[in-house]
Amino acid sequence: MSIKPHFETYRYTTQLCKTGSQSIVECRLPGGEIAGVLAIYAKAVPAECVCADGEVRYNGKLFLNIVYEDAERNVCRAERGAEFSHHAEDPAVTPACFARADFRTDNVSYRREGSGLYVSVIVGADISVYGSVQAEYLSGGEGIVAKKNQQPIVKTVCASGEAETDDEFETDYIGDILMHSETINVGYVTAEAGQIVVSGEISLNICALKSDSSLCSYERLVPFRLEIPCDESMPGFSASAKVRVKSAVLTAGTDEEKGKCRIDAEFILGADCELYIRDELPVCEDAFSPECELTCKKERKTGRYLVDILRFTERVSGTASLSQTIDYSTALQAAVLPRADIVCRQGENGGEAEGAIFADVILCDADGAHRSAELSLPFLFPVKYDADCIAEADAVVCGLGVRQRREGEAEAEATLKVTLRLYREVSAEYISETEEGEAYKENDCAVSIFIPRAGDGLWEIAKQLRRPPEEVEKSNPELKFPVGEGERIFVWRRKC
Repeated sequence: MSIKPHFETYRYTTQLCKTGSQSIVECRLPGGEIAGVLAIYAKAVPAECVCADGEVRYNGKLFLNIVYEDAERNVCRAERGAEFSHHAEDPAVTPACFARADFRTDNVSYRREGSGLYVSVIVGADISVYGSVQAEYLSGGEGIVAKKNQQPIVKTVCASGEAETDDEFETDYIGDILMHSETINVGYVTAEAGQIVVSGEISLNICALKSDSSLCSYERLVPFRLEIPCDESMPGFSASAKVRVKSAVLTAGTDEEKGKCRIDAEFILGADCELYIRDELPVCEDAFSPECELTCKKERKTGRYLVDILRFTERVSGTASLSQTIDYSTALQAAVLPRADIVCRQGENGGEAEGAIFADVILCDADGAHRSAELSLPFLFPVKYDADCIAEADAVVCGLGVRQRREGEAEAEATLKVTLRLYREVSAEYISETEEGEAYKENDCAVSIFIPRAGDGLWEIAKQLRRPPEEVEKSNPELKFPVGEGERIFVWRRKC
């Protein structure tokens, strides 16, 4: 008798791999009027990702905002932009895949060549590649005794969208906006029927020139809400989102009578969302044939899903390091480009968050000359979360203050708004192929006695006897599984 296995196919979309690369992007400015660079804000925005055989080709735009001092010690600004393209390699990528790129700007530097000032930025791309996969699993068949089990599998649904938001607020009177930077704090991501709702805050940092030619910095939290269409979204599903500021336009109007300035801010936000749908497959995790040898090949599919999002604030303060020396004659005028690097991990004493707050501090010496220094404030604090989870953290710096309490020593304090995403890995193992072997020799004994190993369960015994589990139970109703030491099992065979 030949066996006839039955297979079923489950198709779904998931993240196939992560890859990345770095590229150097340069912009040239006329350097004749630039006496000293005070701060550079670099922002890279993705434009397009295309999957090919073994690689992802991507391009984007780099925006630069430079604050500098000219030869007459006036603080000025300049803006530049450049387009760039690059690729990242991975053998798992095929033209049928699709990808998303998340850019970061590292190691912003500048140099003078002749009459030009060249700004170089290393743009790092973190790329997630998605594609359709299938699990073809044994579900039963003729001449096969199968052990079935529910195995978890996670499919990932991607959705993207953008929206506009704005804000209006008053500040002290200022002469000009020199620089503004934005970081995103994603607060809540909620799956609703047909859409994913993302809410949070834009942390806006402004470096401004006052009417007396001194510098100052302002911070503002701007709330936002995005509704991203997603046909497969339903209440109860878990979802995550990455939000970026694609465009920000600030205009300032003055009221000289009040001595106030009104700032209008307009933003275009883009969001990339992931919806995690966990399903259960009724797969055969083991099988045998009573009639012949059966070789089974197994396959494993892995994935991860979001189990929780933790949000908390932490006050950080202490002595900060500066890349430039200061004394009591140095005025700390503005702290710009606040940012944080954070990593959450499990240590000997449980979960902990470690990282540092960074910013560029613009200084003014006694002679009126401006210079800048990079500030670094390390932090370490405990965080409670499940040790079995994979933790990914983002942090936004709010309310950064820098002062000089002792000569030559800077102290800083800030509030960190931390979002901690917790993922759990799941895997589904199933029989993906079967191969029929030689037929067993027929046993013509009317009854056999089998002595199992202590601790064997019903399935292990049935497989050794090449009998369905229900038949073994029926023939030995007094047995309890797993069996103990010295048990005997009787196997009855019908004689014609």
